[in-house]
Amino acid sequence: MLTGKTTGAPADEALPRCLRQIEAKVGWGSGEAWSTADFERLGEQIADQTGVSLSVTTLKRVWGRVKYASAPTETTLNALAAFAGYANWRECRNALLATPPATETEPLPAGTLEALGPPVPAPVARPRTRRGWLLGAGLVAGLAGVLVFFQNHAAIPPPDPADFSFSSRPVTRGIPNSVVFRYDASASPTDSVFIQQSWDPRRRQAVPRDGKEFTSIYYFPGFFKAKLLVGGRVVREHGLLIPSDDWVVAVRQEPVPVYFERDQVIRDGVLQLPVAAIEGRNVPMQPQPPTVRYRNVRDLKGLRNDNFTFETRLRNDFRTGSAACQNVLLGLMCEDDMMLIELCAKGCVANLGLYLAGHQVEPSRADLSGLGFEPGGWVTLRCQVRNRHVQLFVDGRKAYEATFPNQPVRLVGVSYDFEGTGSVDYVRFSRPDGEVVYEDTFDAPPAAAAP
Repeated sequence: MLTGKTTGAPADEALPRCLRQIEAKVGWGSGEAWSTADFERLGEQIADQTGVSLSVTTLKRVWGRVKYASAPTETTLNALAAFAGYANWRECRNALLATPPATETEPLPAGTLEALGPPVPAPVARPRTRRGWLLGAGLVAGLAGVLVFFQNHAAIPPPDPADFSFSSRPVTRGIPNSVVFRYDASASPTDSVFIQQSWDPRRRQAVPRDGKEFTSIYYFPGFFKAKLLVGGRVVREHGLLIPSDDWVVAVRQEPVPVYFERDQVIRDGVLQLPVAAIEGRNVPMQPQPPTVRYRNVRDLKGLRNDNFTFETRLRNDFRTGSAACQNVLLGLMCEDDMMLIELCAKGCVANLGLYLAGHQVEPSRADLSGLGFEPGGWVTLRCQVRNRHVQLFVDGRKAYEATFPNQPVRLVGVSYDFEGTGSVDYVRFSRPDGEVVYEDTFDAPPAAAAP
């Protein structure tokens, strides 16, 4: 396509250009098409690399997916810049503005081709010197060598999964937990052999091709898809369930979360991590509030995500400064799948999204206002699923319904992420006939998880 003039980049375009670099780094395409689950994954990767936890809502604001008048905080900008490979936001901004952006063009107006007339043929260059001929011959020879190199490498067949083995064994119960991976990659045609903890490529470690064992640490319970990669290809993968003996309560940070004991968080029939306890571990609540996670992964007696009922009562307990929206992310954890339900104060429902086992919803495409709550109050949530048809009820009123497309799988647990901190009054999983599979009202000592 013929193009006309080139447009420049004003000084305030450093942030969009930084975001484009992040999009290229993660390789998920344009952020305009990302789902809530993608932003959750990005938040985890940023926390892994920088130690700063950015909420799904914060990331959506930065990417312009939700309307928000205020500029990003310095903490947010520094975290994004560090993830993009800079020391801080100042260095990132200076580097981007000092480098001309990729050329942006505008189409030529209609009729321009006719006005320009037929193209003028380029003059034929005459041979210059023998030196030029030798240079050209050298270039041809070099290109021929490169072609032979790539042809030889292209001829290498992809690795056959049958030639490799891969298994794992958790060392203990509880969290943190080390997992011993046993593998045989001796048939690899390359030294590029990696073991990856889960879907996240940042959790990937190089291992010797002739090695047999590798040990890795998991800091949260959950279901993970561990992978053995050879030459960039996944040759073996398997599901890995890391259960928890009880509730794992922690402030998310890198490299190791800040954990809290049961007697610090369960009192008077409520699961709650007080602000004083967080600040007592020298974790600041401002300007960027931390993300507090409550997670319980256990045997749910074969309960599947296509037919079940989940009920809970929760409350976000922090509403200071940038935490005015009181965001909550509830995760119903499945084998190799997830249901993610976002809740927030009513004034911020434009930020919300959903992911229900392959069915994803962004705020611009559906009315999610029913998932909003009155700030500071308790919220009752019920997720009822019958034959993959999901109905969400907030305080007894239907907030959303849809049928998810993915194949049914087993449920393995529940996870709460509170912006700031929050409380949970009870948790209940049951079958369609009303049989309770798991319940915790936080009134008694924890029930032992199945071995």
